Amino acid sequence: MFCALLALALSGCGAAGAGAISAIVTVVGGGVGTGGTGIVLGAITGFGSIVVDGTAYSSATPQYFADSGQSEAAAASAAALALGNQVQLEIDAQGNPTSVIIEPALVGTVSQIGSQDFKVNGMTVRVNASAASAPLTYYSGLSDFASLKAGMRVAVHGNHGVDPASQQQYVQATLIEQLSGTGAAYRLSGLVSNLDASAGTFQIGTTTVQYSATTAIRPAGTALANGLWVNVWSNTALGANGELSAGVIRARTLAGATGQVQVSGITSKLSGTQFQVGGIAIDASVSALGATLRSLKAGDYVIAQGLPDAKTGTLVASSLRTYAAQLAQVELKGTITDLVSQTSFLVRGVPVEAAGAQLIGAASTSLRNGMYVEVAGSVSGNAVTAATVSAPGQAPTGGTVNYRGSISRYDAATGTFVLTGSLDADNASIAVRLADNAAYANGEMMQLMDGANVEVEATKDGGDLLAYGVFFRKLGAMAGGGPGGQVEIEGLAYGVTATAFNVNGLTIQINGVTPQGGSLTNGAKVEVAFTQSGGQNRAQQIAIDD
Repeated sequence: MFCALLALALSGCGAAGAGAISAIVTVVGGGVGTGGTGIVLGAITGFGSIVVDGTAYSSATPQYFADSGQSEAAAASAAALALGNQVQLEIDAQGNPTSVIIEPALVGTVSQIGSQDFKVNGMTVRVNASAASAPLTYYSGLSDFASLKAGMRVAVHGNHGVDPASQQQYVQATLIEQLSGTGAAYRLSGLVSNLDASAGTFQIGTTTVQYSATTAIRPAGTALANGLWVNVWSNTALGANGELSAGVIRARTLAGATGQVQVSGITSKLSGTQFQVGGIAIDASVSALGATLRSLKAGDYVIAQGLPDAKTGTLVASSLRTYAAQLAQVELKGTITDLVSQTSFLVRGVPVEAAGAQLIGAASTSLRNGMYVEVAGSVSGNAVTAATVSAPGQAPTGGTVNYRGSISRYDAATGTFVLTGSLDADNASIAVRLADNAAYANGEMMQLMDGANVEVEATKDGGDLLAYGVFFRKLGAMAGGGPGGQVEIEGLAYGVTATAFNVNGLTIQINGVTPQGGSLTNGAKVEVAFTQSGGQNRAQQIAIDD
């Protein structure tokens, strides 16, 4: 059903197991999924499983999709999720996501850098440094705004807005991620203007989009029109005059939809009780919303919930709240990996700086890889600055964990193995069962075999693990705790020179090491094993991931 709504269809409603993406979710009063299925559109503000605009959803149940050079929504694993991602969640009647689509607003190269803005594909990108107004801009593969350079290839996740004074479109970034310069995908999102159907062109902002009979327009039967919000994907570089040749045009519309919807973003076109969020018309005429509506102005970040008018596509809001800064803007729950020091480590792939944090429970004694922690803090550049780090003990049943080790006793028939010699886990070995929706990153299922070096993302199921994500690691099995006190870290490389590079805020000396699996370039996904000596981090192994 929902294949014909919001244009979330993946190549005819089925791309590599996507199935038919259907209806919508109830998310009223912070809860989910009672009384029907549904959809949630918003920004990832934490991991606890997946936290979208402050509400937690299971990360164990869905299939994941993200764009690539070959597809606007290729099958992916949970490892593809990042803080600040804009996502679309399909939710079942029990409140569990069945699919997650990771959807950047822009993919392309940086140009025209200003004091707090820049352009990608002709669209202005604004960064947000005010926690009182909207989610802060998070950086991945970058230190901060000052490290952006013209010509740098980036993915920008964020909320579409229209400046009330100039009526110019912009994207307010929730995540700016540096990409490898070898990528082939381009994206541009926004409102259609200056449509010329005979010429097969329209504009988004100042950028001309070209389309033809070979362009996939979704959902099927959609008629392009001025004012329609679309996401344009292409695997062809911009033309000489900055034009974008569309491979897929996906419209966002609720026309024909039924069920509950939640949508978050920046208000625009505010007129009386009507406004838009991300191209979706909102009707906030219900009397109970009057107080919130009276305080609302164009550019405010809101979360609207309600039922769509199937004929017009307008979301008739039953709940409306503005963004309010919280003491703990970001919440991370999971196991520590990549422990560099007692104040620097990763949780669910997010760098955490805990120098000023209050340490609670076992965390007050000593942090270690594999320890289950709950972190509350705020975004600061490319890390989360922790206010508190609590270690309540073992991960609870159903809690999400990330453990590393080597596979042994793999049984393909039952989908089980033992994770042995795990350098992160509390146990020397632990039984693992592959979930039905298990997905793989940096490798394929056929690479599951005894001796394979992996990281699993899983939920605790009694004393065992139910794994829904398997990441194949390229570092040698003795890295990260082996001889010489090696430390491991993984992330996006940036600031690459002939002798050093940065990852997650650390400067790594290349130390004469030849990278495995590819070239060390800005935006490359890397795994690094290093030793610390004389105030320097000296690489012992460097692996480039897919």
